Amino acid sequence: MHLPKWLLSFIQAVLILVVPVVLFFTPLYVLVTPGFVHQEYALPSFPPADIYTAAERVRLSDPILLYLRGRVTREELAAVRTEAGNIALRDDEVRHLVDVKTVMDSMFLAHRIALALALVCGGLLWLAGRHKAIRLGLRQGIAIAGVLIGLILASSFINFDVFFTRFHEVLFSGGNWTFYAEDTLIQLYPEPLWIHAAWKYGALVLAGVALIYGLSFCFRDRKPAAGAA
Repeated sequence: MHLPKWLLSFIQAVLILVVPVVLFFTPLYVLVTPGFVHQEYALPSFPPADIYTAAERVRLSDPILLYLRGRVTREELAAVRTEAGNIALRDDEVRHLVDVKTVMDSMFLAHRIALALALVCGGLLWLAGRHKAIRLGLRQGIAIAGVLIGLILASSFINFDVFFTRFHEVLFSGGNWTFYAEDTLIQLYPEPLWIHAAWKYGALVLAGVALIYGLSFCFRDRKPAAGAA
């Protein structure tokens, strides 16, 4: 396939830009799941809830994670009750989760678009015989991702409270993300869970960086055959 040089350069630039998006949002498919939260709850050092038993905390957490993944409706979420028969989530907690889902939906959509673009760009460069451009595009993309995730992890290590606050201020400018200690969201998801999530998120991104770096070795421009003009 013959493509003009300017178009090949544009395709490579798009590949560079979408690789970090793919890397940054892929861990959400692992972390925004009941399974991740169950693992956290099972840790011996994980703090127990003040007002819920271990079994009830799991039962109340599952529909929240399923709601964020689009498998439970807002009405079903708002109707969840505690073992005592009380509504589990106050209205402002439900509204916050609606905002969280809006952000999560955008991230999952961005991931799907970025992944599709990465495959299309890689395919076009492959068909054009520009295998080296694929390798360089992947490596430059993971370099950008590596720098960004390094800054994020460093910020979370230096002062997690400040990092957590700034993170929420950026994503939820309306300020509806602060709750009382006895609120269900705080009882279900205390600070240690978010600290572990940040570290595991970083580890998953770095694992993706290593995987794509290894994959990049597969792409080399073909050497011309011996005796070719």
